[in-house]
Amino acid sequence: MPEAWLEERARLGLDLFDEMWEGVLHAVPPPGLLHQRIGSELHAFLKPILRRRGIEVLYETGVHRPGSHGKDYRVPDLVFFRADDEFIQTPRGLEGAPLAVLEIRSPDDETYGKFSFWAELGIKEIVVILPDSREVEIFRLAGDHYLAVSADDRGRLHATTLDVRFAGIPDPEPHLRVEGDGEICQM
Repeated sequence: MPEAWLEERARLGLDLFDEMWEGVLHAVPPPGLLHQRIGSELHAFLKPILRRRGIEVLYETGVHRPGSHGKDYRVPDLVFFRADDEFIQTPRGLEGAPLAVLEIRSPDDETYGKFSFWAELGIKEIVVILPDSREVEIFRLAGDHYLAVSADDRGRLHATTLDVRFAGIPDPEPHLRVEGDGEICQM
């Protein structure tokens, strides 16, 4: 990439969501309004519930491959990690494996292309939300790859690392239902 272009992106704040995949820049467009609303509501709802359990949640935080010196990282919408895991917290973001990541899909994004990176780091779960339909997918690490989690008899998917349940409700208008510690949020 031309240096002037990179400098302009940084000056305008357009590089906040960029990722570096093994030294290759992936310039990611900013998320849309619905994407931001869902992410913000999830963060606000989950933060106090998870904090009581010693789990931190951060929004748009870089997750770096240890030892890559800023040349190999991804930026999930939400990242979840144990508050006492200080060894992975750095000024750049997190190095190593948080407990789980959450991605809100944007059209033509690279959510599923990140799975091998997450698996190599050893991240136990990935939550994927499709904003328009509010459908939810949860993938759990099994060896070196992820397997999709099946819904329970009430249509909920359980993120065991967070002990939170997610469900996409299709009608009459799609919404997302999130349950944790007896509290419910619908968006």
